[in-house]
Amino acid sequence: MLVVLPFLALALLVLIFRKRGNPWTDAVLSGALCWGAFVVVTTELFGAFQALTGVSLTLVWGLLDLLAGFYLSKYPPREMPKPSREQPSRFQWFLIGCSIAIVATLAAIALIAPPNNWDSMTYHMGRVVHWIQNRSVAHYPTAITRQIYQGPFAGFTITQLQILSGGDRFANLLQWLAMVGSLFGVAAIARELGASLRGQILAVVICVTIPMGILQSSSTQTDYVGAFWMVCFAYYVLRYWDNDRKISQIPQMGASLGLAILAKGTAYFYLFPFGLWFAISSIWRFRTRIWKPWVIMGAIALGLNLGHYSRNFAAFGSPLGATGTYDMGGWSLQLLLSNVSRNLALHLSTPVRKINLIIIGVVEQFHHLIGADASNPQTTFPPGQQFDLHSRVNHEDLAGNPLHLILGFLSAIAFFGNWKRFEWNQRLKLALYLGAIVFGFLMFCSLIIWSPWRSRLHLPLFVLLSPFIAVVLERVVKPQLANAVAVFLILASLLWLLFNETRPIIANGQYIEENRVVNIFNTPRNDQYFTPRPEIRQSYKQTVDWLAESGCTDIGLSYSGDAWEYPLWMLLKQRLDQPFRIEHLRLVEENPTQDLPYPNGEFTPCVIVANQNDDVQATELEWGGQTFTQAEKYGAIAVFPRSPFPVP
Repeated sequence: MLVVLPFLALALLVLIFRKRGNPWTDAVLSGALCWGAFVVVTTELFGAFQALTGVSLTLVWGLLDLLAGFYLSKYPPREMPKPSREQPSRFQWFLIGCSIAIVATLAAIALIAPPNNWDSMTYHMGRVVHWIQNRSVAHYPTAITRQIYQGPFAGFTITQLQILSGGDRFANLLQWLAMVGSLFGVAAIARELGASLRGQILAVVICVTIPMGILQSSSTQTDYVGAFWMVCFAYYVLRYWDNDRKISQIPQMGASLGLAILAKGTAYFYLFPFGLWFAISSIWRFRTRIWKPWVIMGAIALGLNLGHYSRNFAAFGSPLGATGTYDMGGWSLQLLLSNVSRNLALHLSTPVRKINLIIIGVVEQFHHLIGADASNPQTTFPPGQQFDLHSRVNHEDLAGNPLHLILGFLSAIAFFGNWKRFEWNQRLKLALYLGAIVFGFLMFCSLIIWSPWRSRLHLPLFVLLSPFIAVVLERVVKPQLANAVAVFLILASLLWLLFNETRPIIANGQYIEENRVVNIFNTPRNDQYFTPRPEIRQSYKQTVDWLAESGCTDIGLSYSGDAWEYPLWMLLKQRLDQPFRIEHLRLVEENPTQDLPYPNGEFTPCVIVANQNDDVQATELEWGGQTFTQAEKYGAIAVFPRSPFPVP
């Protein structure tokens, strides 16, 4: 299969950096950075000429594989660093084996289950099929504006995998790869923070058992992808600090910064403190020549984002796109304390409603003490949302990381309480590293309004926190207790590993609610697209049946901004033997994309599929000077063929 080509390239790039004398952790990070940059450059380049096709991608990935293979076979390896005399103990091999088992299980889930979380069905995967149709990543008219202005790196990669494979079987693997890369990254950071092999293994165990990480690593969400690039940036900042501030780390820093920003907007907040750390290091090292590392890093980061920035600026008037919905709109200590308490509370939710009510009461009482409202409409999203904690602790949009949050707090207390146990340099690095993570969290709380789904955006912070916890556990806590913590985390992780709400191995909440066992093995793949929303499955199938029988292949969408678009494409692709075209139309006046041209030229639909409330209730719709009359209504979806309907 052609889809093997990108994965082969990634493996070869890692081997090249290993052959150049890097330890495996560094080889994985450097290889991944080159691979990610290659994805961005090829996507932007081919997209600019509407040449994002299977032929062009096959040629370019095949060429990269040939060049990488030639380098590996032609050039002798550099002198490898002397291997560590440290060897894992039996218990450490047990921890490694458990971590590998978790990773392998998540890989199986990622391959068996299709993408099916809410954001993927609306915009993560929705934009992928539009880009494939358009053979370009140019912005296009859409009611779901998140499809075009949100960070596109994950979408770029999945688009290429989907073109080469002909389907979405490998779409979930990107997040899984990001998780695997993050495990190497946290081990490398732990080493830079002074951890021995034992501490590095602890860091891996802590990271691989993060509940939100387990849930997301088999999906097409983007938080783990962003987390991986952030881990890379943090690691190279540490390397830069330790390596006499040499400029050799700058290209990797620029690539990781650029890819992190292109993958996830939270990188602006979470990486700012690490960037500040780098800036201070640069002043200390380069003084009047401080421009040199900053120009190199900035040029690489900006170059990777320039295409996306320019498209956003042309459509929205800002390189960041339409982001005002999530802004706090002001700052005060009161608002900061409110957001900190509410965001932390998300990670303490439990399946027991009574316990959640106690936590809610404590948070509301805290707000009363500071003179604030826990449900302040100016700092809460969506409008009308009340402060609450959900009981669905195994859902990738809502899950918290309670054990890791508690471990983080206890580790910070243990670190400052045992300050003198650490050497001066290690003490300084640990303090700066922890300070950068906390500062990033405070920036997030200062700038982004609260919502019940914010816990997933905190995933990079927990990944970055893993090495710090591991170093403190190794240095301060007795080995027996640290080992017990690692085993407990592995056992606890089974809840999220086996009972994922949207991609369960054994069962999900439907067993409790309806006494039905639903999992990825007993549910058809098409039905799994609708696991989070089984109530809409039939309406989509009926709509696709109507479209397939009608012979119409030019389909207009009158959709709301949070509608599930992707399943319509996938079900229709399976029913039709001929190409079809789907475009958004009837956009609201305030939608800035309404004046954008369709990348494939003028569009005249023969049918409109509507799910906006007003349109669904109408008997006729007007668009492009033509009338479309409602023929069928399936649940919240209505079908409007053109009058008169064209003969196929």
